[in-house]
Amino acid sequence: MSGRKIAVIGAGLAGLSCAARLSAAGHTVAVLDKGRSVGGRMATRREEACSWDHGAQYFTRRDPGFVALVERAAAAGHAARWMPRWPGGEQESSELWVGTPGQSALPRFFATGLDVRAGTRIVALRRERSTWVLEDDRAGRHGPFDFLVSAVPAPQAAALAAGHSTLAPKIAAVPMAPCWAVLVAFDRPLAIPLDADWQDDAVLPWIARNGSKPQRRGLEAWVLHASAAWSREHLEDPPANVRDRLLDAFAGRLGVAGLPPMSAAAAHRWRHARVEAPLGEPFLVDAAAGIGFCGDWCLDARVEAAYLSGDGLGAHLAASLERA
Repeated sequence: MSGRKIAVIGAGLAGLSCAARLSAAGHTVAVLDKGRSVGGRMATRREEACSWDHGAQYFTRRDPGFVALVERAAAAGHAARWMPRWPGGEQESSELWVGTPGQSALPRFFATGLDVRAGTRIVALRRERSTWVLEDDRAGRHGPFDFLVSAVPAPQAAALAAGHSTLAPKIAAVPMAPCWAVLVAFDRPLAIPLDADWQDDAVLPWIARNGSKPQRRGLEAWVLHASAAWSREHLEDPPANVRDRLLDAFAGRLGVAGLPPMSAAAAHRWRHARVEAPLGEPFLVDAAAGIGFCGDWCLDARVEAAYLSGDGLGAHLAASLERA
């Protein structure tokens, strides 16, 4: 069998794992992503004095294949266990993992050997003589490709698929929630006996001391995640307003009148941060249209779910293209 030319839109873990499967099966795969690098919400923002994992905070591992992959990443220095102190000073010693020295290190490890084209925002799809041609936001054309994989959040996948696949309405029905994140660095460590905390709070459910994760260096850096409801209500607010509101909530959470001097503080909006009600299927394939869909929105709001969805779709397509 001669290999096919396949495009994967999205360089998060779902897209990378799918591309790896297809590439291993002998296909020519191009991964296109709007971001500056791979990883999607497995993201790390860096400044000279510190860094923040402002998207996915950690991941767990249960599937044997994913466990083995994380072990290889750990052996290469790109993943490690995180054992934060929770309220009361108790340490979590179970399966909380992070990329090292930042969350983005894990997807970069997954992307080794793949043809990844970062900074490429695909805005339209075209069918030309039973192949796919992709158009980016700078009027660039990519293709032709024999098959197309969408590995982006459900709302974006549905928008791309509209008019091309009968699966578009089914994908559009998968709800995803936004999340405002605040990244803050202080001139001195906060004298509080915890590194992470989750509470059922209407405004600020998650706080984490980023420096408590393995191999992080620099200033006292914290990540604050707003609730889905609050983020949705304030989705279009100016980032400076969001930053100030969440910093006030952080001070209230700590029970202090004010926070110490800050070296940096910024807000980042994740428009599609978390799947609220997953599809319940590992992936979707429209064989007649020559397009497949994968992502955490198919299975669960977990990093591992994104990997399993993409890997499953890649294995399915490799087998079906072999038969074809």
